[in-house]
Amino acid sequence: MVSALDNSRMVSTQYALKNLRSSDESSEDTQSSSAASILRGYGLDSSSVSLLSNQALSGLLDTLSSKDDTSDETDTTDDRADVTSGSFMSMLKQQLQEAAAAEGESGKAHDMLAALEAGTLTISDPTQGVSVAAWDVDDPDETDTESKVGRTIDVRGWSEFLNAHLERGSDGAFIKENGSYVDQTTEGNAFFGLIGSNYYYLSWPQTAAK
Repeated sequence: MVSALDNSRMVSTQYALKNLRSSDESSEDTQSSSAASILRGYGLDSSSVSLLSNQALSGLLDTLSSKDDTSDETDTTDDRADVTSGSFMSMLKQQLQEAAAAEGESGKAHDMLAALEAGTLTISDPTQGVSVAAWDVDDPDETDTESKVGRTIDVRGWSEFLNAHLERGSDGAFIKENGSYVDQTTEGNAFFGLIGSNYYYLSWPQTAAK
């Protein structure tokens, strides 16, 4: 059942998507403002809006506004990466290294990279019903690892999944500590964002944070 709040978010998101896809009807500032407002409505940090292209924002809003009916959650792209593959882990490490370099000496990307190298980073994709412990492709013991068996999780929409894992504060936004979301099921750190061309949920122990 779709609640009144979910329905309101869905309608608002559709307007935001229309603006993002109609450059003649909306300025870039208006598009960013609209997208930021929608992300805040979902409790997500809106500060990253300026770092995402319109295409990435559109994909994120599409993902968040999807109905919880699993028949509507099937990904239709042909280039979706296999989250349990070595090639995905290689892409993930490269992206984290680039993000860490952009951060400077410390930050969320540094924490995720450290967790990856320590073997404590977990990647989840509820739209595909899989979760897997990430591994460092540059570890000598993992040189020949082409893939690993993931753990089966419930297939569900991103909005439902995030609400189940992330705790909201009194302002409705998901709670952050030291720049990262807090996974209320594990009390660990969490990140939700674009890895490659798709969205994933990454979690790691708080002890990994510096």
